[in-house]
Amino acid sequence: MNVQEVFRGISKQLYTDFEISRQIRHNASTGDFRENRLKEFLKTGRLPMRYGVGNGEIVGKISEVSRQSDLIIFDQLNSIPLLYDEKVQVYPIDCVYGIIEVKSQLSKTKLIESLENIKSVKEITPRDTVVQKNLGFQQSYLRPMPFGFIFAYSLGDNSLESLTINLKEWEDKNPSLFWPNLICVLGAGIIYHTDKKFGKNILSSNINDNCIPTYIAFKEDALFHFYSYLLDSCNSVVLPKLELSDYLNPPQKIGEYIVSKNFPVKLGQIERGQAFNEELIARIVNWCQAQGTITTEEMYMKILGQVPQNEDPETLKTPVYFYNPERLLGFHEVSEPIKYDKNRKPYVTDKLAIPFGFIEVNQETYYYPFYYLNEYLKNRQS
Repeated sequence: MNVQEVFRGISKQLYTDFEISRQIRHNASTGDFRENRLKEFLKTGRLPMRYGVGNGEIVGKISEVSRQSDLIIFDQLNSIPLLYDEKVQVYPIDCVYGIIEVKSQLSKTKLIESLENIKSVKEITPRDTVVQKNLGFQQSYLRPMPFGFIFAYSLGDNSLESLTINLKEWEDKNPSLFWPNLICVLGAGIIYHTDKKFGKNILSSNINDNCIPTYIAFKEDALFHFYSYLLDSCNSVVLPKLELSDYLNPPQKIGEYIVSKNFPVKLGQIERGQAFNEELIARIVNWCQAQGTITTEEMYMKILGQVPQNEDPETLKTPVYFYNPERLLGFHEVSEPIKYDKNRKPYVTDKLAIPFGFIEVNQETYYYPFYYLNEYLKNRQS
């Protein structure tokens, strides 16, 4: 069998179907048709079973959502979409190998639109270290960046050379971490990156500021090279294990801070957690960073004079921050920490270091007396 001739035949059929789709007057229907034809090509035995092909949006670890992606290559053996509909799905970033933007004609405007869509996916990918255990061994590696491909049925009035120039202009304004991995124009050729030694780079982890985009006019063999690059990219990405619970109560980005936990105790009709805007977080973080950390055991001694019963010894060694700029006294340092109102209901003296809560910012824990939160809310409302 001549594999090259097989792919040339498929390429001609895809282009013929694209030409037929021009008779569809509704733009949305035309878009669905071209995406479905490429999806059918990939799903009919040309991708291993573990690679699913969907479309829709991608959710990051801190509630960010990507732009709409035409085709999403995801792990269909070990993961599930967060939302599934025949037309649109929502996938967690942990189960996404990459995306493919599909265009009819690749004008400069459509190129930039596709590049921004790819960037929106790569932007929400955490740059953390993944730790996985397998057969008793622990493996650590930098989380892989999803690949981003662009597939177009025709050049229109453009050329591979002009598209490469347009791509270079866009890349000059954006970090290399967000650059696309491959651009394919059916029947024309591909655009990819080379380094100073002219080695082909496929994975985002290999693309850097020293790379430059270039093109090869493969013409009728462009589809075969697109398919080959796609397989290589899928096989090179090792996805982390999906922890679905991470998406049930995800961290939030508040200004420049990633807030993953807080102590949501109600204050009248206001949730205390809602009070944490960027101003308050900055106030707590900056003061605490200047003071340094203490152990959890030291914090308990400051506010209670003793360690709570049944507390885990290892937890007591954990370094934490404690926000207390006014040096509020602990429960054990005053003669009458609990008072009673006219209805004989107990309450704690206002200017004490208890009760207290905590907030986790950028994976560090900050404890704070509620007194400061009360004062902040009073000043904000006045």
